[in-house]
Amino acid sequence: MRVLIADDDYGFRTFMRRVLDKEANLSVVGEAMDGEEAVRKAKELMPALVLMDLDMPRTDGLEATRRLKVSLPGTVVIMFSMFDGREYRDAAARSGADGFLVKTTAISQILATIRHWLPGKPPTNKSLVKGQS
Repeated sequence: MRVLIADDDYGFRTFMRRVLDKEANLSVVGEAMDGEEAVRKAKELMPALVLMDLDMPRTDGLEATRRLKVSLPGTVVIMFSMFDGREYRDAAARSGADGFLVKTTAISQILATIRHWLPGKPPTNKSLVKGQS
């Protein structure tokens, strides 16, 4: 699965790349440091999944997700945020995000969420955005 990491925090992008590069079925094809770059790179690189930070400069992750879902509706977007709360999860869901994770989530759970979207594994009826607490 081709993955794009969009986050304005260089350290977080680097960390996630290192984690994902160790996974046999995942390939990080690019990184973006803001929402504008995320949409542009997604159109160029055609990832199957985008890890999208909610709060980024120029264009935030919510608007970038809305744009991405219009131009690449089959692309899975998992929204990340430092903040946890119903309002953030609801905003992510309204933007079209397929999942929402807090950045402090355990790596095992992040990987489980990503693996959920691997090709050949149909999504369940459980919403990963609204169903988590």
